[in-house]
Amino acid sequence: NAEVTWIWRKDGDSSNPVEGVEVKIGRKTKNIQIVKALILASGGFSRDVKMRQSFIPSIVPEFNCTNQPGATGEMIRYAQAVGADTLQLAFIQLYPYAEPETGILDSPAVYPFRGPGYGIVYVNKLGKRFVNEMERRDVVSMAQIKTGMKPTYSIFNEAMIPKMGTKEEVEKGMAKGRFIKAETLSELATKLGIPADAVEETIKNHNGFMADGKDPDFGRQFTKSMIPLTEGPFYAIAQWPAVHHTMGGLRINKDAQVIDIWGKPIPRLYAAGEVTGGIHGSNRLGGNAIPGCIVFGRMAGRNAGKK
Repeated sequence: NAEVTWIWRKDGDSSNPVEGVEVKIGRKTKNIQIVKALILASGGFSRDVKMRQSFIPSIVPEFNCTNQPGATGEMIRYAQAVGADTLQLAFIQLYPYAEPETGILDSPAVYPFRGPGYGIVYVNKLGKRFVNEMERRDVVSMAQIKTGMKPTYSIFNEAMIPKMGTKEEVEKGMAKGRFIKAETLSELATKLGIPADAVEETIKNHNGFMADGKDPDFGRQFTKSMIPLTEGPFYAIAQWPAVHHTMGGLRINKDAQVIDIWGKPIPRLYAAGEVTGGIHGSNRLGGNAIPGCIVFGRMAGRNAGKK
């Protein structure tokens, strides 16, 4: 519950180190002197609607966000105010499978992400496929948005569950209303409020594509690990894109030092995690934020401790 409200650094010389931070705790404001180093690990700016729209206007306020409430970007702006350089701030990732109304990324929301390798199928509200399920997150997200119909759905069956998670997880998700279960595809479609005949045709065609090893509609790649949707029970989960990760941020070097706009390290200033940019490129791969945080966090801590 301590809010950083400024970073202190003397003007006029690029060799000047950062000297302290201004912190607000309750109604009191105090300054904390930096003795060894300041390490910024404040996350990205997915929750700052104005900041993200300044780089990508199409990510309007109506898009939910999967991130923690503190992903508001002010530490990036404070660092910029003392000379820090930034890069790739327009690289903002959507998570295609968030809960449609709240945007949360809960345990059920990872099933559509884990499922493509095992044969999960995405359909729209018309019961039709709309994308190659093996595509990247940004491609799937844009395909969902282009349907103009919120939400879309993932469909899988009982046989896929051990490959994607546990039966206990699915049962808990059903209790929360996240997963919908039915013995037949027709019943599942009725529960979802989408055309049953279209869903049955879509899945029948997809099963045929899997058997032939070719997808003439979207070019999906098939493997031996995939399971056809021929036997129930069947399950569905609603999904919709939400702002998930900001790949852009503060420029750092291999030692996790923050680099200024002249290409020089700012003395005593380090950064790690989503507050940094240039680590993941334009489309972060799932899971890579964890090593990004741990690797550069450890490097920042070790190098700061040497000072």
